Amino acid sequence: MGKPIIEFMNFSYYYPNTELPALKNITATIEEEDFIGLIGRNKAGKSTACLSMIGITPHIMGGDWIGDIKVNDKILNASTVSDLTDTVGVVFQDAESQFTQETVEDEIAFSMCNLGYDRSTMIQRVEEVVKSCNLGEFLGRSPFQLSGGQQQRLAVACLLALRPQVIILDESTSQLDPIGRDEIFSLVSKLHEQGRTVIMVDHNIEKIAEYCNKVMVLFDGELKMFGPTKEILQQKELLEMYDIRLPQVTSAAYGLKDELGYKTLPVKLDEAIELFSK
Repeated sequence: MGKPIIEFMNFSYYYPNTELPALKNITATIEEEDFIGLIGRNKAGKSTACLSMIGITPHIMGGDWIGDIKVNDKILNASTVSDLTDTVGVVFQDAESQFTQETVEDEIAFSMCNLGYDRSTMIQRVEEVVKSCNLGEFLGRSPFQLSGGQQQRLAVACLLALRPQVIILDESTSQLDPIGRDEIFSLVSKLHEQGRTVIMVDHNIEKIAEYCNKVMVLFDGELKMFGPTKEILQQKELLEMYDIRLPQVTSAAYGLKDELGYKTLPVKLDEAIELFSK
C-alpha cells in the first residue's frame, strides 16, 4: 500500500443550475505512484472528476458539493486552486487553446513567471523539462507550428516545470494520430517510472491495459469499479453494462476460455502471445 495522494470522501458535485449530480457519492483513494486509467462512456463524469481533483470544480466553476476531496492532506473545502497546483496539474484535450506565448521556451516559462520564480530557477527548469519531453529542437518555434503530438508534449512540459506530484491527462490523445498518441503514452510512462502519480482519461482501452496499474470505471457520475487493471478488465459482463469494451486480446481469449480452460485472461498483447502460444 502506498501513501494516499488523492482521496474522494463520499464526494458529490452539482454544476450550477442543475438538479442532478455530475458526480455522486464517490469514495476512492489514489496512492502515490499509481498510474490510473479513468474510463467510462461520454457524460460519465470523467472530466468533472479531473477538475475536482485540482479544485476547478467547485472553486472556479461554482456549483454545490457534498463530502470532500483530500489532496496531499489538503482538504478541498479549505483550499484554493493555487493551493493545489504544487501537487496536481492537468493537461486538457485541446492543448493549443492553452498556449499564449510566441515561442516554446517562453510558453514553458510563462507559468513560472506568473508565480514569481527567480530567473535562474526558470532557466534550470526549462532545460530539465525540455530534455524530459524531447522538445530541444523546437525552443524558438511558435507553439502553433507544432504537430498535435508535439503540442501535447509541450503542454506536459509546461506542467512539469511546476513539479506537480500528480499529472492528470484528460483525453489528451483523443485528437492525435497513432504516432502522436504513442509519443504521449511513452512520455507519460517515463514520468510515472520517475515516481509521479498519473491519472489518464482515455478511450483507447488497449493503451489503458498496457500502461495503467489500476482502472477506475465511472458511469452516470458513479464510481462503479476500481481496482487492479488486470482484475477489472477480466469482467466482461460488468464492463458491457457500463458501455466499455474489453481489449481485443481479452475478448479473443474470452471466446476461447471454456474450450481451452483459461482461468485468467490476458489484457496485454505480450500476455496474449504467451498464452496463445501454449
